Amino acid sequence: MANPFAGYDNIICFLAPQDIISTATTCPYVDLRNAQKAWFLLQFGAVTSTTVTDDWTITIECATAEGGTEAAIPFRYRLSGAVGANTWGAVTTCASTGVAVAPDANDNMGYLIEIDPDELATNDYRYARAVLTDVDSEATLVCGFAFLEARYKQTTHISATASASA
Repeated sequence: MANPFAGYDNIICFLAPQDIISTATTCPYVDLRNAQKAWFLLQFGAVTSTTVTDDWTITIECATAEGGTEAAIPFRYRLSGAVGANTWGAVTTCASTGVAVAPDANDNMGYLIEIDPDELATNDYRYARAVLTDVDSEATLVCGFAFLEARYKQTTHISATASASA
């Protein structure tokens, strides 16, 4: 087994664990300039609402420059099983309108979102971020991580936080 502390992949916490109660939440940009592949993991705790139709929506936005004009993009994702289950759903393609996170049905589940920097390069997109919006939730516990596979392997990571890598 490889030593996980000496690995080459870059892991960035871009959304600290929090309750985002009915608040649209935009994660900071991740700079994909030096990434070969990228994944966002959004891990949800309780997703509660007075009605089951008050879904959260996860969209992925990209831009050519930090703070530039954003565009929502289509993406692929997998939904985890419940806590303690070693199961993942099938890879699902999602339109740029995003994927719904249902109250109660998606409690304690994670969305692993794949982003291919080479596909984004056709539009000169360099930055990507996750955006969470909802109608009217009562509680939504969530945190998020970006996992980047470095294009150029090295033991010290090139920064992938947008403000540090312009």
